[in-house]
Amino acid sequence: MTIGADILGKLRARAQADIVLQGHAARSLAALRREAARFFMQKEDVKLSHGSEDFNFGFRPYGRQYSVDPNRPDMNESFTYWADAPKAIPNADSDSVKPFINALSGYWGVMAEIVEDLFTALAGYYAGEPHALDLERSSYLEINWYHESDRDLLQDRHEDGHLITLANTDGPGLETELDGEMTAARCDPGSILLMPGSLLTAMTGGDIPPLYHQVRNHRLRRRLTVLFLVNPPLDRVVTPYASGDQTELDISEIARTNGAMFGLPPAPRGVS
Repeated sequence: MTIGADILGKLRARAQADIVLQGHAARSLAALRREAARFFMQKEDVKLSHGSEDFNFGFRPYGRQYSVDPNRPDMNESFTYWADAPKAIPNADSDSVKPFINALSGYWGVMAEIVEDLFTALAGYYAGEPHALDLERSSYLEINWYHESDRDLLQDRHEDGHLITLANTDGPGLETELDGEMTAARCDPGSILLMPGSLLTAMTGGDIPPLYHQVRNHRLRRRLTVLFLVNPPLDRVVTPYASGDQTELDISEIARTNGAMFGLPPAPRGVS
């Protein structure tokens, strides 16, 4: 997939852009959604057996993550899959998780191709020449399975704190901010929304702002989102694309600790 000037233009003007998946990419997403639903419908003790003690890898139960206030946890369970590294998931060979991991790995390849094209284009635009950042080893898939709730918002207004998030959802609820107003985002089973985070703002010298968003409660019986969260390499210094004072920043150091604002542990420097 080639990222064209229209995508970069939308990110710069609106801090968001859509990409419609087709063919193999769309089938990989559909397969992941099926296996994710099967996994999350299992008993809690089974799911917990596939989560690390710090909740960086695999299953993360409800109540472990929040958007703004720890007293208002996000109304969902999660599963995180880092760096296309199945061995990082506890008990990865178990039948209760293996089909899910295989689907995660299949969709990972789809996202990796899009992200490589996107950041080659971004580097060419802002730095004058394309160069690889080796983003795959430090990025991860996150699948969110939402609980029924009486709250108006399932997730409060926030930005993700990464370079960019590639988001897909199977039901209404996601709202994005434009000109100070929250608007319902497109809900299409075959479409992904590109949502810049504050790390991309820093990488571009403030040119691309972060996309603030929230999840409104539509009282659905089930709701599932698929997110690919892109980080810079976490094991070395990463300087911004854009020139000026921002070049003194180490984007990698910010990325390692940004999760604290959501109640998450530091990001791992390397996953294999």
